[in-house]
Amino acid sequence: MIKTGIPKLDDYLGGGIPEKKSLLFSIAPEVEESNLAIHVLHHNLQRGKRCIYVVSQSSPKQLAHSFREFGWDFEEYSDLLTVVDGYSRLIGAPSDEKFVILEPHDILSYEDVVDELLEAQPGPAVVSFDSLSNIMDLCGERETLQGISRINERISDKNGVAVYNFTSWPYKESILYRIQRLFDAIVEIDAVTGETYSGQKYHLVKIGWNGQASKSVLFKVYRPGGIKIYVPKVMVMGPFRSGKTSFMKALCDRHTSVDRMGSTIAVEHGTIDRPAYRAEVFGVPGQERFLPLVQKMKGAASGALLVIDATQPEQTPEAKKMAAELSEQHIPYVVAANKCDAPGAMGEEEIRRRMDAPETPVVPTAATTGEGVFKAFEMLVEEIIGGKSC
Repeated sequence: MIKTGIPKLDDYLGGGIPEKKSLLFSIAPEVEESNLAIHVLHHNLQRGKRCIYVVSQSSPKQLAHSFREFGWDFEEYSDLLTVVDGYSRLIGAPSDEKFVILEPHDILSYEDVVDELLEAQPGPAVVSFDSLSNIMDLCGERETLQGISRINERISDKNGVAVYNFTSWPYKESILYRIQRLFDAIVEIDAVTGETYSGQKYHLVKIGWNGQASKSVLFKVYRPGGIKIYVPKVMVMGPFRSGKTSFMKALCDRHTSVDRMGSTIAVEHGTIDRPAYRAEVFGVPGQERFLPLVQKMKGAASGALLVIDATQPEQTPEAKKMAAELSEQHIPYVVAANKCDAPGAMGEEEIRRRMDAPETPVVPTAATTGEGVFKAFEMLVEEIIGGKSC
């Protein structure tokens, strides 16, 4: 399997892209960050895979520049990466690359160079194209797709994997139909804009092996950093003195608390910034006077972490009421059973029984040590993705 390195996508692909298969990123024209194949390229270079990268819409020097923007070392992979220059001859400029597309308006020129490289490779390679749509515009739509079909066959013969970026301009239905048939897997990329956030969404619409199609995930592209799943608003809520502030401090990489005499007196804010995730987290005080604020915030929440003190069974009726309200508004949630390491702490099944919620996900946590805290967040992300779209 060749992994894409894009958070959660490899899980939905059943572990990654099998040898001999092809994957197309079908990207809406309005999407700002259109090069997804570069992330697959970098991930596999990191893992010592031999890679071929075909550029046709910008100078090969732009590839090195993009690596630097993401915080990646381009020169580190010179022994593993071969860049095919399909751009310089198009604008009449000299090229520093060893492999150049001499006739950028002829798909056969692309085939010849890729053939030569595949024959010279000592093993399977990951072959990426920065813009299939650009090659189609230059070489003709039908001619390009016929040539790409042959290229994919040759990559398959060498046990390699092919990855393409494709901007989904309004092509004829017959062309789009051919594209659907040509690739083993297709991931659609769309722009997403909400009242308080903007980002992108990937949607796995076709997979020609065992995997999970129809999965959608909201993400953002960060420089430096790369692709991260983006969760715009997570609420941390729960009964009074359940340990919400300690929980947020353990969960968030950056956290601003607002407390007086040990009690939170206003909304807290934190940010989760991990290699695969970025999330905005809001902690809501548990006192009754803050209930109107909780009701208002729920409307824009992606999901909620419902924190209870596992040593205080008397908190479960209030937690049950909160959980019911979240369910009524179709907001995914996970119960974080805080202080699970304390004597007499309730177990998961007891909490479910007391809340009369046998299917509710419950994660034992200990905010003081961090035990289970991030696991609860990851489980919430799964609930968000499974219940609607992250």
